[in-house]
Amino acid sequence: MSIVTTSQTLSQRDKKRITALKQRKERLAERLFVAEGPKLIEELLVAFPCRLLVTTASEYVRVEHLGWIERVVLLPDSYDFGSISSQRSPRPMIALLELPPSCSSYCLDAPTLLLDNVQDPGNVGSIIRSADWFGIRHILTTEGTADPFSPKVVQATMGALARVRVTPIGDLSSLFAEVKQRQIPLLGTFLDGENIFKMKPFSRAIPYIIVMGNEGQGISPCIAEQVTHRLTIPSSVPDGMQVESLNVAAATAIVLSYLRREE
Repeated sequence: MSIVTTSQTLSQRDKKRITALKQRKERLAERLFVAEGPKLIEELLVAFPCRLLVTTASEYVRVEHLGWIERVVLLPDSYDFGSISSQRSPRPMIALLELPPSCSSYCLDAPTLLLDNVQDPGNVGSIIRSADWFGIRHILTTEGTADPFSPKVVQATMGALARVRVTPIGDLSSLFAEVKQRQIPLLGTFLDGENIFKMKPFSRAIPYIIVMGNEGQGISPCIAEQVTHRLTIPSSVPDGMQVESLNVAAATAIVLSYLRREE
């Protein structure tokens, strides 16, 4: 059962704890991350135990029967959540949720995304959200990719982290050895690749990996040389007068939409 406390203000200790978790080193030390807003927290409570929930009595009824919540602090409706929020438009609910156990293992038995040094938190969050929509349940990340449990990424996922597992990969050589040994297709997006709209869709029954690269540099050379299928999303502008490339989150959504279509 949750420990529920009604208070006129939040303790300095809890304020400092919430603020500190904006830093990755503190998240790793405490094994916690921050989520804000009733709708997002409703989604995440299904998958992540909650150590602390800060909200109002009127909002608490939305989540009190969801998941496991260790401690609840109920504040008045007039409380200024902006003092502890990292959002421009603070919502009256903040949760400290447990990080999943650290794990570098992965299973390549279904279509998987590989994010290669995708640095913008908004892009990473949007990609996780798109992966959830198109049924991708596993994302691998290389070093340099934004932390999926940073506040900006968590907010951008809109709760998709409850269903999409994100695994950092430190040893790419072992990943590529398995890909080669099992002949798993490794797809990557390039400006000079094959028109994706002319490709035959891959079967949903076989595993494959889709690589999405860094916002400015694209896919790194060491990964690019392992790619078996080079793809491009062609522009529809006949005179060629358009931006140089698509945003990586938008490109990911287009690639997933096309590759995950029914055969």
